[in-house]
Amino acid sequence: MKEKIIMKKTNKILAILLVLTMVFALAACGGNNGNSAPKTTTASGDMVTVELPSGWSLVTGTDMFGTDTADVICHTEDYQTGDPYLQVEEYPQDLDGAKAVLESGNPYGNYAGEKELTNGTWYLAENAAVAQIDEKVFMVKGYKCDFGSDEVQSILGSLQWVK
Repeated sequence: MKEKIIMKKTNKILAILLVLTMVFALAACGGNNGNSAPKTTTASGDMVTVELPSGWSLVTGTDMFGTDTADVICHTEDYQTGDPYLQVEEYPQDLDGAKAVLESGNPYGNYAGEKELTNGTWYLAENAAVAQIDEKVFMVKGYKCDFGSDEVQSILGSLQWVK
């Protein structure tokens, strides 16, 4: 009889230990269930500083075009012709002029409206976006990039002029 009682208690203790082991294993593997922000890397070019999500890189205008008039944010680690990219440059007119170009639908596709991002109000079209940050107007032109995506908008929202 004593042996049965000891076996039952031992089985209960083993079951509790097994459950605790599973709980700790799930906690270690599950982390915080995806609530953390995606990893980003700060990059600086000739004109801008930006927080880049994994899989994106910045090529300076000097390296890409031989001039420092634009920086290129590539959706690849090592840019090759045909890869998606965002070209960031200073727009030579005021914000209203840049916004009017986007609203016209030509050449940047349909106007999608405005979006409040971390660094200010952005005006978005299918293939371009504009915003005024500090005293300058950003014009970001895209090739094969979805300006409505969270990833592209996180890049736009992190853009700052190199000081």
